[in-house]
Formats: sequence, C-alpha cells, structure tokens
Amino acid sequence: MRILGAMLGGTISSYNSSGTIRLGEPSFARDLLTEKFPEHEFVFPGFATYSSENATPYIFRDALKMIVSEVNNGSFDGILITHGTDTCAFFAQLASRVLASLKIPFVITGSVKAPDADPFEASGNVEYAVRCLEEGRTGVVFRDGEGRQKLYAAHLITSPDIKGIYSEYEGGIMPETRNFTVFLMKDRLPGIMVIPAFPGTVIAQTGFDRVLICCNHSGTASTELVNMVRKWSSEGIMCFMAPIPQDTGVYESRALLRDAGAVELPGMPVEGAWCEVLLR
Repeated sequence: MRILGAMLGGTISSYNSSGTIRLGEPSFARDLLTEKFPEHEFVFPGFATYSSENATPYIFRDALKMIVSEVNNGSFDGILITHGTDTCAFFAQLASRVLASLKIPFVITGSVKAPDADPFEASGNVEYAVRCLEEGRTGVVFRDGEGRQKLYAAHLITSPDIKGIYSEYEGGIMPETRNFTVFLMKDRLPGIMVIPAFPGTVIAQTGFDRVLICCNHSGTASTELVNMVRKWSSEGIMCFMAPIPQDTGVYESRALLRDAGAVELPGMPVEGAWCEVLLR
C-alpha cells in the first residue's frame, strides 16, 4: 500500500521533560511505521503540527485541505493521521465529512500518554491503525475501556472523559457526502458561540455568526435563551441544537427553542453538530 502520513502532532508527538509534556517532532510514529511496515510505502509531507489547546477550525481546515490536495495530486491507497487526543473527536467528525469524497480509507490515531512514558500504547495504536487501513476500514483508533485497541466510527465518536476513554454516539446517522470545496477555500469561517448545558451560563451578546446550543433533552432552554434565539433568528444568525435523541419525546423546553427558530441536528453528538454548524 502507498499510505499518506499526516502527522499533525498531539501527545503522540510529544515527550516528557522534567514532568511536563512538551510537543516535539512527529518522529516516533514515522520511525515506527518505517520499521514495522517495510512492505508499505509511507509518504510524510511537512504538515504543521499543533497541540489540542491551540487547535482552531482554521488549523483543522488547513490540515484537511492539504490532505485533499496530496491525495488528489498523488496516488494513495490510504491515509494515516496522528492527532492530539483532546480535540481528536472534533477533528475526526470534520474529517469524516470532508474526506469521504476521496473514497479511500483513512484512520486517525494518537496516544493519551507520551511515547516515552508508555511506548506500548502509542505503538499499539499506530500498528492497529495500519492494520485497519490494510483491511480498507475507516475510523479512529484508541484503546477501549479494557485497554485494547478499537476502531471507532469517525462520524459517531465523542470526546474522551477524564479517564481518556472514547465512545460512540448511540443511534447516530451517517452524514451525507457533500462537496466541501467552498469550505476548504474560504478565507473566513463562521464564528460559533457554543452554549453549554450548564446552569447559569453567561451568554455573549456579540462577536459570533452562528449559535450551537448543547441541549440533549432540554438543558439550557431558559426564558432568556428562548428570547435570545428569537432575536438572533430574526437577525439572520442561525441557531442549532444538539445532541437530539431520536428515540425520546420532545421536552417542552426544547420545543420552545425550536419554535423560536433553533434548528435541531438529530443523529449526531455535539462534536458532529459543531462540524455541521461550521460547514453549513
């Protein structure tokens, strides 16, 4: 196989220095792939590396734009992407939509611990990711709750909890394949205000183009927010709600948000909804 290696950084490209994890060059995964899989040809273009705390929609967009360009200008049988764990679910949700049109498998992986702290986690994830590519499978590879490598569906994946365990959104739907050339070429991406489902959340008044309300069943549907959604909708600021369970009734508070103009995004976790808001 000829595999494009998009080494984007994160903990798998880091090292321990006096108890602090610092971002370094992505040499661990590169060296491992070259040593363990001599039967495959790996191509490693110079992608910009970044840590999750510095990730932005623009950084995600630029990485995906470069991946699409490399695939369109070369001949590849698969794509292997390494990424930071904290924002991997958001990147994976975006990749599941943007890279679908390439019609070749891609796998995203990384590690919760730096390779010099736990080389078996990092190497195990990378090796399993390659095995998935060999089988033509797409998704995100990390350890499950029992410590075994698992391939998660990229369009269903949700961010890990405090223990670092990923999961999949139940009852999710496959996003439709669309052309995202406009998104990849945009100079300015929409600014999204995300309203978490926390009591007493402070709501900004300006500085955003779209709103994502994290509501699940009802969540943040206060009287103030319902009025704000009605106002934003009248001003042309699109408002969205997610996650929206498909197997339960509609709570009155969610119905109030919907009637005020908020668009429901069913069948996806909030990470996927964030991507949809960014792409629409």
